Amino acid sequence: MPTIAAPLAVEDDDTEPTAAPLAAEARGLELTGDRGTIYGPLDLDVAEGGLAVLHGPQGSGRTSLLLTLAGRMVPDRSSQLVVLGYVLPRDRTAVQRQAAVAGFAGIDELDDSVTVGQHVRERLGWLSPWYRRQPRPDQSVVDAVLAPVFGDLPIPSAQTVVWHLDEVEALLLRIALAMAQHPSLLVVDDLDQVHDPARRALVWDRLDALTHDGLTVIAASAAPAPAPHTVLDLSA
Repeated sequence: MPTIAAPLAVEDDDTEPTAAPLAAEARGLELTGDRGTIYGPLDLDVAEGGLAVLHGPQGSGRTSLLLTLAGRMVPDRSSQLVVLGYVLPRDRTAVQRQAAVAGFAGIDELDDSVTVGQHVRERLGWLSPWYRRQPRPDQSVVDAVLAPVFGDLPIPSAQTVVWHLDEVEALLLRIALAMAQHPSLLVVDDLDQVHDPARRALVWDRLDALTHDGLTVIAASAAPAPAPHTVLDLSA
């Protein structure tokens, strides 16, 4: 049974090592479908405020596992799963409010024919009360939404059509739109959609930077992450 363990936190030399607080804890987590096992069974402990990597090829169940952790899919009834202190699937609505998703085919895909600013406006509209009309965002609004994710990388113009974004810019835009939710947990699927390893490393760096303020990030990739992180190998 694959296992992912949380690192130990040590306060000082005179104290006993204690486990870091957990953002996700599972025992016997699995999902089966009409054609057999989708993932699991597996045990996992994901520490708060870190970057965890689900490593496995397409078809290993990594997308379904991420959606389960984000409260968007329901595992088998025998599974035991707690995310952000909530029992899943019982408390999935609470988890959905605090867990954001990015990079998922068919869920948060961008419309190539519209601008970056239009995507920001639509996302802010979804997150605002129904009666609050969202004005067309200027560059300052786009900068405010995208800057925490893009960091030192150039932020696209509000007038840039998504078609003209490169792979890194497009994925970081999707992550920034997810982060507008101000989540406690961010799950990101398929970092391999950035095909060049050196360019993909930029995305890993930005995900790692997001954890510095306490955000927990769980990301999936077939290619290994460029730096040592907590890893669950789904190909085992």
